[in-house]
Amino acid sequence: MTLDAETLLKNAASSGKRRSLTELVIQALNDKIDRGEYAPGAKLPTEPELCTEFGVSRTVIREAVASLKLGRRLIARHGVGVFVSDNTAASSGTEFIDTRTLNNSMHVLELRIGVETECAAYAAQRRSDAHLRALKEVYARMEIVPVDDEAECARADFEFHLAVATCSENPHFTSILRSLGQEIIIDLRLKHAKADAKERKTYIRRIQREHGDILDAIETQDVTAARRAMRRHLNESLERYHHLSSSRGE
Repeated sequence: MTLDAETLLKNAASSGKRRSLTELVIQALNDKIDRGEYAPGAKLPTEPELCTEFGVSRTVIREAVASLKLGRRLIARHGVGVFVSDNTAASSGTEFIDTRTLNNSMHVLELRIGVETECAAYAAQRRSDAHLRALKEVYARMEIVPVDDEAECARADFEFHLAVATCSENPHFTSILRSLGQEIIIDLRLKHAKADAKERKTYIRRIQREHGDILDAIETQDVTAARRAMRRHLNESLERYHHLSSSRGE
């Protein structure tokens, strides 16, 4: 007998593993959309209602809904709510990103540029051989993550930045990144989710080169290069969001 997503979700609810719960909520919501329980154009239940229905935290619901927005199955209407896509109204490119998510990602990136630029500099200055090896291992794992799995790409990306923070030998850098973890991962998923497979593959290659530049600077203990590489890596995304935000205001 094959269990549906909602039964699997209930069985897994006590595991405490947010990643598994998030993926199961995504599958359950997809099942409801496919069965017509959430019809095209229908408004999705509120976060508290979904939390009660699936027995999970708001963080899990937000990650699942964010993923379905990326997949164009859901569309956010600012100040109104989240709706099931009717396909004909689904947007292309980055137009499906709602204004609140876009603004929040910009704010998170502004903070990250200020924090992580100096974090990378201290990492280059202070890194130990053990922490450098750990950073290299995280970088190597990033290279084998399937490019079509934007969730795993985003998490691997986040783990790299955490490893850089560890190299700084300042626990407060790591603490700040962990406290922003879910916001950062949502932003990374926005960037990793490309509608076109070729575009996504090209993007993954480019950011991996940027991560490689950061790693090289930390390994050679070039403080200036580490600071510059991290700023360039983060600033490109911020500029892209600023451009998108400006184009919407015109």
